[in-house]
Amino acid sequence: MMHRSLASQDGAEGSAVAGSGNGNSVDPSASQHATPTSQAATPTSQAATPTSQVTSGRAGSKRKLTSAVWNEMESKLENGEWKAECNYCHKKFASGPRAGTTHLRSHLDSCPARHAPMGPKQQKLRLTKGEGGKVNVENIIFDQEKARKDLALMICEHEYPLSIVDHSGFRRFCSSLQPLFNMVCRNTIRNDIVAMHSAQREKMVNFFATFKHRVAITTDLWTSGYQKRGYMAVTAHYIDDSWNLKSFLMRFAYVPCPHSAEVICEALYECLVEWHLERKISTITLDNCTSNDKAMDILPDKLDTSSLMMNGQLMHMRCAAHILNLIVKDGMRVLEHGIESVRDSVAFWSATPKRHEKFEKMAKTLNIEYNKRITLDCKTRWNSTYTMISIAVQYIDIFEKLKAREKKFKCCPTKDDWKFAKEICDRLKLFFDITELFSGTKYVTANLFFPKVITILLAIRKWGNSDNELIQKMSEEMKDKFEKYWKDIHGLMSVATVLDPRYKLNILNALYGPLYGREHAATEIEKVRKLLIGLVKQYKDEVEGEDTWDAYVAEPVGEEDEAMKLYDLYMSSRPTVPSSSIHTELDLYLEEACLPRTQELDIITWWKVSGSRFPTLQKLARDILHIPITSVASECAFSTSGRVLSAHRSRLTPNVAEALMCMQAWSRADMLGGWDSTLFATFQSVLEDDEEEMDESTSIITQE
Repeated sequence: MMHRSLASQDGAEGSAVAGSGNGNSVDPSASQHATPTSQAATPTSQAATPTSQVTSGRAGSKRKLTSAVWNEMESKLENGEWKAECNYCHKKFASGPRAGTTHLRSHLDSCPARHAPMGPKQQKLRLTKGEGGKVNVENIIFDQEKARKDLALMICEHEYPLSIVDHSGFRRFCSSLQPLFNMVCRNTIRNDIVAMHSAQREKMVNFFATFKHRVAITTDLWTSGYQKRGYMAVTAHYIDDSWNLKSFLMRFAYVPCPHSAEVICEALYECLVEWHLERKISTITLDNCTSNDKAMDILPDKLDTSSLMMNGQLMHMRCAAHILNLIVKDGMRVLEHGIESVRDSVAFWSATPKRHEKFEKMAKTLNIEYNKRITLDCKTRWNSTYTMISIAVQYIDIFEKLKAREKKFKCCPTKDDWKFAKEICDRLKLFFDITELFSGTKYVTANLFFPKVITILLAIRKWGNSDNELIQKMSEEMKDKFEKYWKDIHGLMSVATVLDPRYKLNILNALYGPLYGREHAATEIEKVRKLLIGLVKQYKDEVEGEDTWDAYVAEPVGEEDEAMKLYDLYMSSRPTVPSSSIHTELDLYLEEACLPRTQELDIITWWKVSGSRFPTLQKLARDILHIPITSVASECAFSTSGRVLSAHRSRLTPNVAEALMCMQAWSRADMLGGWDSTLFATFQSVLEDDEEEMDESTSIITQE
């Protein structure tokens, strides 16, 4: 009797012999999945010919062996009986015309040698170019788990859609790079990302549970335009044990409406408790909306204020960038008429591609380099107005030439308009540069706050003496807003300036006069001194040992300004006072000569190395200098979230959105560290592959 094909045996229950498994069907391409190791170990399998060419070796049978099992089995005659030998485990089974192939297929389905895992790691060869064009052969290890983790990180870092793993082109590309890589589906990669985020967050939470220094917090709220959901970004800032300034996104948490002071406070409090920071806060920096101010009035009641600096009295920091924005907006309100002709001219020549081409051609005709494109501003954003004017004034000659050639161009500014625009541009540049300086996260900004604020005040007062009435009105508006928010300098910012060895108390003596007047300056300076003494007293029992120092990027040094001129004048005229009896390390620090102001100073490095002589002040400096003076670090997350939560990804659930945001931020901040296969193995069972549905339980707080 002739053999039946494997296809004809589907569903039949053939007789199984020892070692056979279940009766599931075999993929006709099963031979393609045989591991290279197994094939190398069994030369007989390599010698097996394709099914179409294999004929029965039994006497009197000329029928070809058409079943797919003979790609992985070999028929042999032993002691007058036909046997089928597995190419993997070399077990032998009954064969022959009446035996069929069902039991052989069942064995292949369950053969341990055939299905033995290759890894997770399998050694391969890699060819690399050596010196002189020589080719070196190296051993590499393919790790399925690491490749899968790197794929998830790639999606987070570069904001690729989760569905990229389902794209046929991407799958072909990955297969051509590494045929052994087992591609996953969208739901699986989503769960991997969420699980990776959960595991990494747990590690970071455990780190802060034992962290011994203070952490500054910045936070802000944002509403997704497509999802109509509110999210809170919470960013941590601190100086680590190696004296490196660190900043990273802690949470990107969904916050349900209404976004009242109570809801904001509760969301922030639960975040602090989860990360073990409720007793380690130095400051919390927020923008100046009413709900944030009320939330900061409520938060101290939830915290143990005895563990905070000065019992939490200095915890609330208002975002300096927002205050600058309010000051400039009030001043710009009176200047709208003066810059209207410039705005209309830019709008005219940027309205259509044809007009803009004419503008570019005229620039070439006049041999003027056109490297900055004219751009219309947004009236509610003063920095865009500054950018528009600063670019337009570079091409005055082009506007004037086009005025004579284009009849429809009737809004060209006059010479007085251009002169006024240049004056406005020069004044706005001060705010633009300081805002940019304040917004940095890679260097210390706390010690820059006080001198730059005084620079702004002196400039505003100087503008009040202008011959132009509009400039005078602008100065008055700005001055009123300045005194509303910055009449009283935040205490810790004054202390941060004193902790700069180039300034110490001398800069307060030099600059508090313009701010408060000579009569009250001494009183305010004494307040700062008492605050500093109180902080030193609080810290004197908490001095810790030293750690290994790593190199740190030096802070930028700003241009010469009015505040620094006053400081230099004060230092040059200050009489030398002989040092008296010194009783404390604070007295010793203040009595020492200041470093040259023009010296480029990495203040963190100075306190790490030279500050070892003042252990209490050193610890205080570590807990103050990291304080950011703006909430820009948290707001930067929203520029990314706008892309992550785009129209094409509006169905992302809050926990997935947070995982994508945080993993991207942590990866870019180089805070992920190493991953081992054991940790990755724990990721697999975190979430089920079910449909994404919005659940209010995913929010950071629970609504009642």
